[in-house]
Amino acid sequence: MRMKVKVWVGLLGASLALGVLAALFSPWQMEPAGKTAKTGQANPSALQSAYLDWAADHTVRGGDRNVFVGLGWSKGLSREYSGAHGLAKLDFVGGSAQVELEGLTPGEQWDVWLVENAAGGSALPESKDRMHRLGRLTGEPRTARLAARLEPGFFQHFQVDMVVVSRAGKRPEQAGVLFGSPELFQRLYTKGRTNPSFAAGRRPVLASLFGPQPAFATPFDSLDPLVAQGADLFFNEQFSGNGRTCGTCHPSQNNFTIDPKFIATLAPDNPLFVAETNPALAQNFEKPQLMRALGLVLENVDGFENLQTKFVLRGVPHTLAMLNSRVRQPGSPNPPAERLGWDGGGSPGAGTIRDFALGAINQHFTKTLTRSAGVDFRAPTDQELDALAAFQLALGRQADPNLAAMQFTSPVVNRGKAIYMAQDSVGGTVAAGKCQACHGNGGSNGQEGDNRNFDIGTENLADHPADLIAPGMRPRDGGFGKTPFVNGAFGNGRFNVPVVIESADTGPFFHNNSVDSIEEAVAFYNSKAFNNSPLGVQFKAQDTGGIGIQLEATQVEAVASLLRVLNALENIRSSSELDQAVLDKDFQPARTLADLASFDTEDAFQVLEERGLHLVAVRKLKEAFVLEKLITFTHSGNKRAQLVDKILELKAEARAEIIVTP
Repeated sequence: MRMKVKVWVGLLGASLALGVLAALFSPWQMEPAGKTAKTGQANPSALQSAYLDWAADHTVRGGDRNVFVGLGWSKGLSREYSGAHGLAKLDFVGGSAQVELEGLTPGEQWDVWLVENAAGGSALPESKDRMHRLGRLTGEPRTARLAARLEPGFFQHFQVDMVVVSRAGKRPEQAGVLFGSPELFQRLYTKGRTNPSFAAGRRPVLASLFGPQPAFATPFDSLDPLVAQGADLFFNEQFSGNGRTCGTCHPSQNNFTIDPKFIATLAPDNPLFVAETNPALAQNFEKPQLMRALGLVLENVDGFENLQTKFVLRGVPHTLAMLNSRVRQPGSPNPPAERLGWDGGGSPGAGTIRDFALGAINQHFTKTLTRSAGVDFRAPTDQELDALAAFQLALGRQADPNLAAMQFTSPVVNRGKAIYMAQDSVGGTVAAGKCQACHGNGGSNGQEGDNRNFDIGTENLADHPADLIAPGMRPRDGGFGKTPFVNGAFGNGRFNVPVVIESADTGPFFHNNSVDSIEEAVAFYNSKAFNNSPLGVQFKAQDTGGIGIQLEATQVEAVASLLRVLNALENIRSSSELDQAVLDKDFQPARTLADLASFDTEDAFQVLEERGLHLVAVRKLKEAFVLEKLITFTHSGNKRAQLVDKILELKAEARAEIIVTP
């Protein structure tokens, strides 16, 4: 990831060189941005469409007669550690519940509760919440089961916000151990079924994000205001904590991630550096040296006990294109219900994106290491969790492209595509990169359309920069799960498959930020660390020639060139969408959208220029970038429209330099 370049000097001269008349401008004073909800990079309409598709499929599968909630241990919520996990099946229509749990200590007794959070209260179980005990079960050597029949119409007057398993005789807020809550789409679906004004598929065209409608006056009437509320929370809400927001580590102007170059631009009092400014967080909260040098943050993914030694150091994953990347492999453990974070299980409780926010606030927003809700931070409400989830799911691409059908103008890029798609090293002239097997169409899903975890050996790389900068400070990361692994790590050694279309401008790479460029990331698959890993051995066994992955330097460059081009094409798409949105906006929101568009446009020409790719397209994108900056000075709607027309023309021409349009 590169540090963003602010091009203000010489804007007028550049505009004249581009043939833009000085009359396009009106004198004005630069206005402070304030706390604008930067929703521009989110696509509520696409999210609404995805929800309606999900709702149609869910209806076919029984709708609210088949509501599944994963149950698991939650750091910061669970009163004690348990490796138990399971699933609750709720019938909101017929009024019944079934619970199956594995891993409970045989003979111990447990109560299962339904919780409806009180209006205005937090998403955590609290004494003021409505609670209904489904029943008691006893731990079994294999699976403990509970079946309950509720009174007719029970779920018409009881909204299930959470399912909790607690010690027998104790309430959820006193002794909750396993937690789970319905995911966002399920909550929207149930709300629509029980509220006639929100019938799925009957919503009018979404209101403008920046229109006159209040941002969250009727959050379930449209995903548009829900996304707007989520954006405001994401960038502005500190949850009464240490000063951080979600945007502290996921800034929109840096592709929703952080890297050393971006970190170096921040002021010393930036909340990212709270471990350096708050004495209560000086130890065991972050490793500032490695954060500044490598962009690594400290995560207590396996629990908050023994903070001195029980932690991992990971890069900050971006939050783009999450709608598809969260798809769980059928038959894999639930929880986690969604694949999130570097290990695919980076969310507490049920493992949904709603639950992710609970874990992030507990981990990163606290004032002290006691992490006491209501003291060290404010726990979010259910409404806030819905809004944060909606905003994040609306970010970036909502679908993966058909890579097989794409033809590029560069022979090098086309060669990179052939290597990317090839699965076997024998029988042809193309080396087998086998990339498509795990990163289907440049996304994060395999050939079965789901997201999976693999051990690719990244923890075995020699001379990790963190080990050279601060020897002994970086513990081994065990990846997914809580089972003791090797060298004191917890997990099964496997990590989640990330999307790669957005990769070229969101480095460093892999969960531990071990390499800095996309070329180095591709070359990793030639390494001893990968080829001796479980996945590397599997690839060798499946390869007719027994080679696995073995690419020459020129072939590494070709695959990396493909990824750079895919990244640039996505930046052109997303920035053009933002440019188009400028047209019907007043000055201030138009200025925000144009500024956001310029970040993506800058990324597009930088990822190409760094390797000398498509330099004619680079020139056109630079021209479009300057015009986007000019929009931020332009009060006249007609003049902004002229600029947008020229920007879109330039980007269309740049795209035509890169890809052959059918």
